[in-house]
Amino acid sequence: MDLPPDTVLVFDQDEDLSVFESLTHAANYLEAIDVSEGEYTAAYSPDGRVLALTAPEAWKGPVVLTRTDERDSADLERRVACYWQLHQHGQPPRDPHRTARFLMDRHTHPGT
Repeated sequence: MDLPPDTVLVFDQDEDLSVFESLTHAANYLEAIDVSEGEYTAAYSPDGRVLALTAPEAWKGPVVLTRTDERDSADLERRVACYWQLHQHGQPPRDPHRTARFLMDRHTHPGT
């Protein structure tokens, strides 16, 4: 199954990974205080496009995700591999697209 066109992968300081169906879903879920305190270290689209993650009004305002012109597929792949090593023991590592699909399916169908 294909990913939604605006899928977002967000990494935190513990190299854990959250996947969202869109920039809007991610912005609504993430907390501005965590963004402004640097809890999230990177955000990407599955094809390696860097997404800027900001909280312009610090802890009291909204979270904003914006697309940039920058791509860093190597860093995305490194972070995804680290995620599998640290958080999915015993599972074979997957590429960014398959990882996003795995996490979205797991969220939609817990226990599978």
